[in-house]
Amino acid sequence: MENMFRLSNGQATAKRLKTDSEDYKACANECITLHLFDPSTSSSWPPSGVTGSFKPEFTHQIFGDDEEIVGYKGLAVDIYFSQADFQACVEIAFEDKAYGATDILSTFQEHFPGGLTTNKQQFLTVTTQQAGAPLQNLGSPLSIPGVRKGLSITQANLAEGSQEFKALHERLQPFLLFFIDGASFIDAADPKWELLLATEHQAGQNVVVGFCTLYTFYAYPDTRRFRLSQILVLPPFQHKGIGACLLRAAYVMADKCNAVDVTFEDPTDTLQSLRDLIDLQRAMDCAWLQSAAEQVAAAWQTADPAASVGNSSSVRTASGTKALADAQKQLHISQQQARRTWEAVLYAQPKVRTDAGLATLAQLVRRRIEGNSASVKKQAETKRVFDVAHQGFIMRKCKGKMPLLPGNGIPVAMENDEQTPEEAEQALTEALTARITSLDAQLAKLGILKR
Repeated sequence: MENMFRLSNGQATAKRLKTDSEDYKACANECITLHLFDPSTSSSWPPSGVTGSFKPEFTHQIFGDDEEIVGYKGLAVDIYFSQADFQACVEIAFEDKAYGATDILSTFQEHFPGGLTTNKQQFLTVTTQQAGAPLQNLGSPLSIPGVRKGLSITQANLAEGSQEFKALHERLQPFLLFFIDGASFIDAADPKWELLLATEHQAGQNVVVGFCTLYTFYAYPDTRRFRLSQILVLPPFQHKGIGACLLRAAYVMADKCNAVDVTFEDPTDTLQSLRDLIDLQRAMDCAWLQSAAEQVAAAWQTADPAASVGNSSSVRTASGTKALADAQKQLHISQQQARRTWEAVLYAQPKVRTDAGLATLAQLVRRRIEGNSASVKKQAETKRVFDVAHQGFIMRKCKGKMPLLPGNGIPVAMENDEQTPEEAEQALTEALTARITSLDAQLAKLGILKR
């Protein structure tokens, strides 16, 4: 871009122009580009050894809900990350700048706890010195079943990790804001946080390609449970099975300490699909679970599909109930996830993929969806939103039903938000159809079904 101002030290001359002009507004997602580069092959600016360039998916947590930067014409923002240790340098270029423009550098620096510089020469000098230096003290290596050659997963407690480990995590955190909607930074001093780090051997050195954070909860009487909070594979390395390896690593951790389960915090549809696939793969490796599924499939062949509606005895069998409980315990998954996995294991049985079997499976899925909806509604009915002076709105869990009176807050679940019976049935039918479609996709990926 010719005849442009380049911001190298956070200063630029501004003209008194209107910032509400469309020419002086830019979508942050479009004008920002993130770059990974190999410092061992980059001695001049811009770095020549770029291994990946990509746009952010989200910037609202940095630049507000509109994801807009105002006051610049022809704006281009490039952030370079050294893949050796993720030190970062930003270059801000524009054709013209208006008075009152967004302070891009200061805004960024608030969200880069590991530092963000504009001094390009100093940045190149430091990163070049770090080039080729092996990443050290990244935690304990985990043995992951099926991990491909060159990929490694390490695990460490953030509070107890080395200074190098903590510094690296700090410099990785901004990626969460760019690629996870609603992400927030975690308190690395909290001893309950565990970090899984995925590295790949490239050109004689290990490069960080993804990471995952887990929060530890106490579980009575003497064990624990994990909640997967954040998981991110950097864009240049996605669709290579790295996310799956990180999920498997979480289950390896659960196996090592005999944790009750690994739960997920607000998983996206994509993450839930990956979770379902990994859990199904693990379940298919359990011979005892396959045997139980075969018994249930055989029993369903003699069941009357019409009689199965609302009849739990025709949907559930003794062997199925025990298998469900055992799978939940052995696979370290929640009760809800165990039901989803059991449905997939059953669907993998050829005898279930018959008219009689599918009718009964549909009832099993229906019971789970209805039960989950009822549970969510029950929890929502106990929650109310209160307007607290000078503090905004807070949500509280209340005991029993409270009348709609001043001071009693607003119910999260309002009666006028409820669906009609017809709407509820239609939504349930759509959910059932979507579930069967997803099961087809899972089995196809595992080579059990041909699409």
